[in-house]
Amino acid sequence: MMNTLHKGAQSFMSLAVLAALSYSQISQATAEVSQVEVRACAALQFADFSKLEGGEAAANVIKSRFVQSYTMSDEAANWAYKYSRLMGAPVDRAAKDLPNHCLVEGYVTPTIRFQLRLPARALWNQKYLLNACMGFCGEVSPYPSMAGIIRKYATMSHDGGHTAYGFDGKWARNNEQLKIDFAYRANHVVAVVAKEIMEKYYHSKPQYSFITGCSKGGHAGVMAAKRYPNDFDGVIARGPTINYTDVNLVNCMDNAKAILDHNDQPILNLDDVAMISKAVMSECDGDDGIIDGVIGDPRICSFKPATLQCEAGKVKNCLLEDKVAAVNALYAPSLNSQGEEVFGGLPYGSEPEWLGWAAPQIPQLKPFYYYAATEYLKYIAYPKALDIDYDWRDFSYEDERQNLAEVSQFMNADDPDLRAFKQTGGKMLILHGWSDAAVPAYATIDWYETVDEFMSQNQLNVRDFARLFLLPGVVHCGIEGPGPSTYDALTALENWVVGGVAPDSLLTKKEDKSGKVVRTRPVFPYPLSVKYDGKGNTNKASSFYASED
Repeated sequence: MMNTLHKGAQSFMSLAVLAALSYSQISQATAEVSQVEVRACAALQFADFSKLEGGEAAANVIKSRFVQSYTMSDEAANWAYKYSRLMGAPVDRAAKDLPNHCLVEGYVTPTIRFQLRLPARALWNQKYLLNACMGFCGEVSPYPSMAGIIRKYATMSHDGGHTAYGFDGKWARNNEQLKIDFAYRANHVVAVVAKEIMEKYYHSKPQYSFITGCSKGGHAGVMAAKRYPNDFDGVIARGPTINYTDVNLVNCMDNAKAILDHNDQPILNLDDVAMISKAVMSECDGDDGIIDGVIGDPRICSFKPATLQCEAGKVKNCLLEDKVAAVNALYAPSLNSQGEEVFGGLPYGSEPEWLGWAAPQIPQLKPFYYYAATEYLKYIAYPKALDIDYDWRDFSYEDERQNLAEVSQFMNADDPDLRAFKQTGGKMLILHGWSDAAVPAYATIDWYETVDEFMSQNQLNVRDFARLFLLPGVVHCGIEGPGPSTYDALTALENWVVGGVAPDSLLTKKEDKSGKVVRTRPVFPYPLSVKYDGKGNTNKASSFYASED
């Protein structure tokens, strides 16, 4: 940890360093950017943020510099493009030039690293956008903030309070503070710090604040609405892991047990996944009245894995009995000992994402379900980590539920009481892809119906402040699925928050590799579904309407 300067020394150092800024550094400013603004950006590095929330949100800016005439590399531009769609705030495929901005990097106590990009004062749209981290977090990605400032938002990303990669849970071993930061605190305190930094740089705080994210990032928005209803005016939650314990220790755990043999070797492979995906699509693609490579509603699909089982003496282009059993288990919901459903199974149409989740991408890896389940179990789920030699197959969720409660009570975001968020005027868009193989959409539907029931019991309508959209053919947090995965949820949310216009539909687009739109289709708030009119161009949104069926 870096040593911090005393306040007096900070002030002296601030003056000394600002005075030492070379003329060449300042003269790089374009005509639209004054020397005052360049200096104001540099000065953030020496501002005192130690007293925020009585020290509970104490922060330090490690670096701050003004960035001008910056062109992203092809790789960075591609990632910014992808992240913009994950965030529901799409930017043009060809966008490579970033607007002039102040780049701020720092941390919030104890170890929450962040990056904040502040558009030049003349460009700022007076709004703040936080992209919450995904998976088990652990990295400060630059791409969300790059995408955000193209749309003129002061945009922030952070690492959730720790350093990690992929489904790595070791950072949480016997460390309650890091678990709390990861669960909910990080998104709150970085928002507090971001608004204070904006106050110093722009001399005003944002008029509106938004949080967006997918998976754990979607969970973050729902959690913020519950715990800190005044932090954000609007929430975009895509593929949210709302009950985080159940996602990892029921969904991922049961799936891992289904697709690994007793030597922990994968049962399914790349060829199996391709065959299953093709068979499901052949069986169910036309259920919605259109043959378009997208399963519109998996709930009406009647595919049977047994139709792929090998006949006697045959071993090629079919599934052996153990593989059929694994596939059946993936599609089936998780049940408790009373036969009650605990977590929904994988939807038909999720097969494009099975490579990685249900079958390894490369021979050296196990499927992602295994890592999500076992790392969470060993390091995050309990106040004290399990013995290092604990056999993950011995775990029983039903038997351990009480022992999991201590962490679950602050890790899960499934409390349906969102009255405070509604009363502040907050609005929420929940988005879930029907082709999501990581977190089945059924879990989000169940949670939304629970919120609906709770609000109704309190004479409130959930659709007045939160709407769920189910996206056919859209995968967990990517754009690689067969369905239209580009949509401007941020504009729809702003129109609702600022203009009071609730989104009765969301226009989704399918783009080719060059960014050209090849298909448009509407989606409607749950429980409405989309229906084809039977005569129009199936690639145009105007050929579809909302149905209550």
